[in-house]
Amino acid sequence: MSLRRFAQVNAANVPASPHSPSPRLSSGTQTPVTPRTRVSYLDSPSSTPSISSSTPFDWEAARSRKPPPYGTPLNTKRKARMSAAGMNATPRKVVRKKGVVERITAIPSRIMFEISLFPHNVPLPAPKTSAWLIGTGMHLLHFCVRVSQVRAMADSDVGWEDLYWERSQQSWFDWTVPTTCMLIIASTLNTLHLFTQTRTYRLHRRSRGDPVGSPRTTFVPSPKRGRSVPEDDGGERRSSFVKRIVCLVGRLIRVIWRCFVSCVLFLVGISRASASTSSPARGAPAEEIQQLEMWTPGELERTLLSVYSPAHGLLWMCAGRTNWIMMCVVMGIVGVQIGVLVEAYEGLVKDKGLVAAEVMHEYNEGFVYPRTNPVRRDVAVMTHESEMVHI
Repeated sequence: MSLRRFAQVNAANVPASPHSPSPRLSSGTQTPVTPRTRVSYLDSPSSTPSISSSTPFDWEAARSRKPPPYGTPLNTKRKARMSAAGMNATPRKVVRKKGVVERITAIPSRIMFEISLFPHNVPLPAPKTSAWLIGTGMHLLHFCVRVSQVRAMADSDVGWEDLYWERSQQSWFDWTVPTTCMLIIASTLNTLHLFTQTRTYRLHRRSRGDPVGSPRTTFVPSPKRGRSVPEDDGGERRSSFVKRIVCLVGRLIRVIWRCFVSCVLFLVGISRASASTSSPARGAPAEEIQQLEMWTPGELERTLLSVYSPAHGLLWMCAGRTNWIMMCVVMGIVGVQIGVLVEAYEGLVKDKGLVAAEVMHEYNEGFVYPRTNPVRRDVAVMTHESEMVHI
């Protein structure tokens, strides 16, 4: 009873909250009363466990894999779900399969879908393996062609080849001629495709006043100054491979013409005057910028060139009964030489990239990162409970 009376007196003396006005306050004013202090119970620091104390790890529970004494939220959710499923068991879902008519009518769309994905949906081997398979097949086919041609000319070493052809009544144009031409053309196209695979980069900060010293750069109109020409939708578009071949032929013609002009000028004794170049104002867009065509060879074409190149096809055409061993040795030497040269140059390019990356890494680790992300050490004062004095 004393505690209840003490609580009632304490509640009557404390003013009410301004958010919930009392009808007693609205009817009349109340004289200010000094609030009484509330009773608060504080735990002594000596009775509470120390913050620095740690509970020893229960190795026995860890070895025996006992469940934890407390439950995790995932376990409670899983138990609740299992209990709900046990109480209200839902029937299993039935998946309706397509009928025979639906599957038959879906065949054309399936075929068109597979055709649209071709050749990406074909599980082809690696490019290097594919190149070796294609090159080996071309060598075997050319070997069969040469064996057939040598057997047909068995008596031609005696002489009087014209009489031999008249008696045998065999045409010189048989299946071996188009097969040989096809192999030579295929190897030549592979070589052209290999050396014409380029990627174009536009150097917007380079003009005629400050060019890049590379023979594979050309000057093109700046996109800021150049006018956009509307493309004709009905116009005929050439394929990228044909365009690359035409560009390669044009480049060869220009190189030959420049060599011829240089030789003529050298013999006559006339020096070619260099055109004066003036750099544009700083900040102003240049009239022309440089365009760099970087060579990006493919792995399949590169490996196929070392396995079966146009030189191999010409060596097969020169092979006969008496020199086939020498021709095979020469073909092997040519293939090994091209392969070793390609591998060595690939290693050189990779090593140059690694050296450049390592130089940048050392520069960043030594100068950039220490300044942008300095290591800071925070120093603080820590006080243990045993050092505290309770008064």
